[in-house]
Amino acid sequence: MRRILGILLQLVGWGAAAYCGLAGLAFCGVYLMGFIGTGGREGGGELLVMLGLTAACVGVGYGLARLGAFLARPRPANTQRSNP
Repeated sequence: MRRILGILLQLVGWGAAAYCGLAGLAFCGVYLMGFIGTGGREGGGELLVMLGLTAACVGVGYGLARLGAFLARPRPANTQRSNP
């Protein structure tokens, strides 16, 4: 069960990171065009907020994927499990 959960977390994590990265950077590009078009007088705050949210969302997705990779590791074959 632990291995299956790990694989699912990896899929969800990498998918969320990819989607948030692509969608967030597309919106950042729109804000960047407005920022450049006004000579840097408008849109800077929105651009920074959007970049921060994109980075946070990608970071959460990456964290989920790393957690999934940790859970999906196979156990060593020669490990003896004993009850104390």
